[in-house]
Amino acid sequence: MADKYNKWYMITDGYDDVVISSRIILSRNLADYDFSSRIENDDALRMVEKIRALTPGLAGRECTNYYSCIFNKLPQNEQETLVESGAVSQVLKNKKQGTGLILSEDESVSIMINEADHLKIQVVKAGNNMREVYKISDRIDNYFDNELKYAYSEKYGYLTSSSADVGTGLKAIYQLSLPALAMSSKIQPIRDEVGKFGVAIDPIVTESLKSSSFMFGISNRRTLGLSEGDILENLDQIAGQIIELERKRRESLLENERTDLEDKVYRSYGVMKYARKISLDDALMLLAQLKLGADTGIVAISPGGMELHRLMLEVKPAWLIKEYKCDDDQDTIDKVRAAHLNKRLPSLRPGRED
Repeated sequence: MADKYNKWYMITDGYDDVVISSRIILSRNLADYDFSSRIENDDALRMVEKIRALTPGLAGRECTNYYSCIFNKLPQNEQETLVESGAVSQVLKNKKQGTGLILSEDESVSIMINEADHLKIQVVKAGNNMREVYKISDRIDNYFDNELKYAYSEKYGYLTSSSADVGTGLKAIYQLSLPALAMSSKIQPIRDEVGKFGVAIDPIVTESLKSSSFMFGISNRRTLGLSEGDILENLDQIAGQIIELERKRRESLLENERTDLEDKVYRSYGVMKYARKISLDDALMLLAQLKLGADTGIVAISPGGMELHRLMLEVKPAWLIKEYKCDDDQDTIDKVRAAHLNKRLPSLRPGRED
């Protein structure tokens, strides 16, 4: 698998305080095989090997290292670690049939084989980089299109397992950090409003809209009848408005509730620096509050806010079990999580005075 010290979410250049990442997922199926919901396992395995055989060619075209594997033969914790990082979906992990994965060295590109569709081409980059992500995904899609026969209709476009993906088969997702809006109970009204324009807002971490890390994915709901350019333009416009609302709400918090916000930020740092046990929910909440403090200038941290997002991934159970080779009982994980935060929290100093 990819080098754990060279992943896309470790990049600090071009850091954006609201836009954590830009992601595109393309859903494709092969014309010569039944859809994944109906395919026999023997056919699924043949399809996986057929697509995996294209890995060297992809690596050569993209001038980067790629790895491929039979995904469902990986150790369970390795599978779960990839789910936690977002490199693969829970759907892929849950499949009983043969599944495959082609993964770039930095995990910014993952091609899931025999997920809900035969191919899920996923490209992600840190920050507000959707147009660059689209170029990469389009280039990779063209490579597979030249080597494979896609299921395609002149009337409907790309044929997919979900009617929501029929058409371009493109889902674009901005991962946004929206602590000020979430703390002010503004997410649900915004969610209701943007839904009228074919855009969804979903919490990244929990089912509750009070997501413990204040991370939300904003994405297009449909692809049929829209061009890829239309989808991206519509999403960009709505995401831009939400980003502006978040920044204005942060300014309001600083102006009207600065002392309370400072208290939350410094308490968060102190708890994580000295705690001996800490749950995942608590860790994500405290990291999110510290990130808000760094993004608003209440505190200054080194090397930067992206380091806190990295820690949000590293405090998850499978990553801790893999890194520290610890037992998987909850008490042990909570202790290991606390020790990891004690050691890895970035240095902190007071920020600017407004």
